[in-house]
Amino acid sequence: MSKLKILICGLGYTSRFLIEHFKEHEYKILTRNPSVLSSELIYNDNFFPDIVLDTIPPVIVDQKINNPIYKEILLKIYNKKKFVYVHISSTSIYPEIPMVFNEQTDLSFIENIQDEKGKLRWLLEEEIIKYFPYSLILRAGGIYGPERNLVKSLVEKKYNHIPRVNKIVYRIHVYDLCQLIIEGGKILIEKGIEVSVFPGYKRKNLIHAISLKHDPILDVLLFIKEQFNLNIPEFLITNKNLVNKREIQSLYQH
Repeated sequence: MSKLKILICGLGYTSRFLIEHFKEHEYKILTRNPSVLSSELIYNDNFFPDIVLDTIPPVIVDQKINNPIYKEILLKIYNKKKFVYVHISSTSIYPEIPMVFNEQTDLSFIENIQDEKGKLRWLLEEEIIKYFPYSLILRAGGIYGPERNLVKSLVEKKYNHIPRVNKIVYRIHVYDLCQLIIEGGKILIEKGIEVSVFPGYKRKNLIHAISLKHDPILDVLLFIKEQFNLNIPEFLITNKNLVNKREIQSLYQH
């Protein structure tokens, strides 16, 4: 299957990159603000996707998660033609504790030690699999790429998201994430949309969307300093001891 029909829920950084750089596929978008779209990207009910991509973060209404936002529309489509539901989640689900996590790690113990962001991400996944139990969930590390990277942040002196301790930071380039979306979707279409191909803990299909090479944040900052001749604020590089807390691995990437 060379050309896919892809329906996108949420028009963020990854979705825009996918549309721009994987032009061989056909796209429609579900959004609450269709005025921002060109006419050919606006969803219509004659479009039956092979893949639905959901990049929408947790939306809280009356203290409850309201995702998946377009569930009524999506269920109506699914009843007519089954599709692969791909949800971009986050490795923030995992608490910062000295432990190795892979897709099948038993997480029954983590509920009381997750931070608020991690809890919301877990609950969002739970809501999605209520409706689409065979969803492909991609728990992404920090997503970087053109116009979204540490070099740009340092140039613009935006330091809020840079860790203040020297720890391993898990990231994925947006191009690699898009490839996982496309190729993971193709595999499930081929094997069977309602099949557990990438089994994870309480998930039918789960992949850690992280780069295979991860470096301590201090090494990354010193590399940037050398390569780009950038000034790195001293407070970002004073803590040189590596803080070994969590380690995130993947069973499904080689």
